[in-house]
Amino acid sequence: MKAAILEGIDAIRVGQVPDPVLEDEHCLILKVHACAVCGSDIRIWHHGNSRVRPPQIIGHEIAGEVVAVGQAVTRFRVGDRLATGADVPCGECIWCRDGLGNNCAINYAIGYQFPGGFAEYVHLNALTLRTGAVHHIPDSLTYSQATLAEPLGCCLNGAEMSNIRPGATVVVIGAGPAGCMLMQLARSMGALKVIAVQRSRGRLKAAREIGGADIVICTLDGDPVQAVLAATDGQGADVIITATSAIESHRLAFQIARNRATINLFG
Repeated sequence: MKAAILEGIDAIRVGQVPDPVLEDEHCLILKVHACAVCGSDIRIWHHGNSRVRPPQIIGHEIAGEVVAVGQAVTRFRVGDRLATGADVPCGECIWCRDGLGNNCAINYAIGYQFPGGFAEYVHLNALTLRTGAVHHIPDSLTYSQATLAEPLGCCLNGAEMSNIRPGATVVVIGAGPAGCMLMQLARSMGALKVIAVQRSRGRLKAAREIGGADIVICTLDGDPVQAVLAATDGQGADVIITATSAIESHRLAFQIARNRATINLFG
């Protein structure tokens, strides 16, 4: 099959590798129809990761079709449309036993220790099917749409941790895919006013049309602190979520927070 193989820092090669095969009766093979590129994939490409040993196939925001299943697999069958997340908890460490698989001491993941989705096919092993995020795709979603299931799960977790209450004013800094999803989630959780703060003018339209922001502030057009204060009667926001890793965005979050605000450095 054809795959994008990470061979080292800043080194990805598209080439032929052997097709995956069922390693036992508890696994399956997924034909990849779409695999989104996560920010962590970019970081692995440029900086490496201690859990990724080249040569490796990265990519974990996967959607595809089951083409082979082991005899012991009962939850999935050939033809099923599936989406995956990255994390594969070990199921045995103290964190996993406490139901906190996202804090797994070993921290297995698709596209890290296990080959990922930048390929025509991906092998999902027994542990991945038992403890990982592998779910059926509704017929109403395309494969490309379903690749957003994993980042949407991250955003939902972030939104739930952000103490968004009905009537709240929520500022999301960064209007990329995650930022726009966070805006939508804030609205669905009862936010009365959603404000997007974004540096790139190219994403202002997305903040309004996809994120549904009531107010869009471009940091290139003036002082974003004054703009947020003007939009909140001088009080600042109830909730601020940074959907970017830029240090200046984290600093801005503290400058626009009202008394007793919640700040989530999501990015």
